Amino acid sequence: MWAAPHLGLPALDPLPLASAGIGSLLPDIDHPQSWVGQRLCMISRPLAAMFGHRGVTHSLLAVIVCELLLRWSGFSRPTADAVVVGYLSHLVGDLLTSSGLRLMWPSRWRFALSLCKTGSMTEFILVACAVTWVAAEAMGWLSIPRL
Repeated sequence: MWAAPHLGLPALDPLPLASAGIGSLLPDIDHPQSWVGQRLCMISRPLAAMFGHRGVTHSLLAVIVCELLLRWSGFSRPTADAVVVGYLSHLVGDLLTSSGLRLMWPSRWRFALSLCKTGSMTEFILVACAVTWVAAEAMGWLSIPRL
């Protein structure tokens, strides 16, 4: 919703919203117990076995590959960009946790803000606040100047 105007899309257009929602699930394809991992177990299990959770699929390399694959597959730029925005939103959320991410995979460096633990009430509250803020901004209830 927040990124839509920057991508030349209406803030509440269902296609970009759905695309971003799908994108936000994709990083967890490396976790066989995740929603997407359960549905794509033929991909999820080998990924988990080779790289573990929060490995390559939680890196900047994966973001670039995701965008390139979507564009190569014929998705429009706005749709591909919406998926990537969703993907990035997942990574930002995971950066808030103490587990952090290996953004520069295959480097072992971990980046973490350590504001909460995965699955904690603090994480739920942070996500709920962020979603509420983004929705309020998209609906025009907040006046935040655009750069």
